[in-house]
Amino acid sequence: MHNTHMITETASLPPHFSRLMAQSLSNIGRSTFYESVVELVRQMIPCDFWIIARYETCTSPCIVSENGMRPNAKTIYADTLWQHDPLLEGLANPDPRVVSLSRLRLDGALDNAYARYIDTNLQIEDELALLLPINENSFLALCLDRQTNHFSEAEILLACQLQEMLFQMHQQHILRSVDHQVSLFLHRNGLGRPEVMILRNDSTVLYKSDTWSHAAEQAFSYDPKPESISAGSLAEISGRDGWLLTQLQCVSDDAILGGAHVFLLHKNGVSMAERIEEFGRLHQLTKRQQEIVQLSLRGHHNASIASQLGLSIGSVKNHKLRIYSKLDITSERELVSAILHHHS
Repeated sequence: MHNTHMITETASLPPHFSRLMAQSLSNIGRSTFYESVVELVRQMIPCDFWIIARYETCTSPCIVSENGMRPNAKTIYADTLWQHDPLLEGLANPDPRVVSLSRLRLDGALDNAYARYIDTNLQIEDELALLLPINENSFLALCLDRQTNHFSEAEILLACQLQEMLFQMHQQHILRSVDHQVSLFLHRNGLGRPEVMILRNDSTVLYKSDTWSHAAEQAFSYDPKPESISAGSLAEISGRDGWLLTQLQCVSDDAILGGAHVFLLHKNGVSMAERIEEFGRLHQLTKRQQEIVQLSLRGHHNASIASQLGLSIGSVKNHKLRIYSKLDITSERELVSAILHHHS
């Protein structure tokens, strides 16, 4: 007769892990994706609060979201301390990786100013940052912060093991976010699939469709450089044979696409002037109000619009307030969104 061994202990996932994993997967392509990822990770690696920040070359990091960072710490960081942030070194290394604040301290990689900031303003004992590359010039940092106790070696190892899975989810999120924005802007207009290029403020390419260069050659006989495209102030540029290059203001609050510039290269589309004219008729905008809307979309500020139309700045502001009242909106961002979502 053989002995039967009873299993008295079983391995189990952390509480709520399955629900949070399902939530993170369902949020891929949505603006809440990274918050749900951090909540998933902190189930396995507890922290007191977290910070999500986007790092780019030639500009200060952008704190996209946080759930406990002291307000004065955020202000001081944005003013000057960001220049001492050791995570900026991640811009020189495009690979996904995990950075431990306690290890940086031991290695002497923190300068005195940033060390004082951590102790006095941020008031944390340790931070574990998971770096997710966006492109060769930018990355996203998911930072777990503890006010007492260091992260253990086992927790750092676990973060490294999670990194590969999180990076794949991160890449899928970028692709799905881009696809969602393109569909939101033009796909329902019956124009077919446009070519897409998305640029950050420093003209680095966040995304470019595979056949963009081929379409650009047809439209302009050459493939314009990203910096020359982003330097333009026009909302729409005509190419040959009915091709149009349209610049759209990205209204997403997503960690990746927020503040980005979306350019669509498409053929046989309704021009921006025609779109504004039809939009104006629908909402009973006067000719002057339509002119102000068109100049606003081209990037002109109130003083420039006033100069172009021979008006005072006060008159331009009053016209804009009447436009907002007719559309039941409160900002130029909402105006841009309303026009871009208007369909013939």
